[in-house]
Amino acid sequence: MGVVKNNTNLPPWVYPVKRLVISDRVGKWCQLPYPRHPKGCPKYGVDNKCPPKAPTIKDFFDLSRPLWLVHSEFNLGNHILKMEKKHPKWTLRQCKCVLYWQQTSRSQLNQRILEALLHTGAMASATIPEAMGVNVYATARISGLKLERIRHLEICRHVALIGRSNKGQVSLW
Repeated sequence: MGVVKNNTNLPPWVYPVKRLVISDRVGKWCQLPYPRHPKGCPKYGVDNKCPPKAPTIKDFFDLSRPLWLVHSEFNLGNHILKMEKKHPKWTLRQCKCVLYWQQTSRSQLNQRILEALLHTGAMASATIPEAMGVNVYATARISGLKLERIRHLEICRHVALIGRSNKGQVSLW
């Protein structure tokens, strides 16, 4: 991966990638069971942005050029408190259901990606880098962005990766 220059003009939600951590186990993570989904994510093998259909990170980005992480920030803890007040009979699981908040976080991420592309000169973005084989937790931690684990999530951060396409064209994916 290319040398990343420290750019103090970057917004606080843009992090230069110091070291990209790639794993060939990512597709297997998508197949891990979770409540009401005993075979894992229902998008696995169906959605083009998901494994095994998603391109690899090496096929999508020019890894000889710098990459950046861009993240959204959603206060899930506050959202849960609001939902508990609004729906006192709901369970915690209902109060934190992604159907009621995830689009807000994804919209913020998309806006931040557009701004980050202007700041960095990058031309490509991937909003699901884990589908391409990126270990997002490890890459973020090494780059200075600490992500909370799902079990103790207060602030939800959706993370995208931006850089240069290896095809030399604009690619928003």
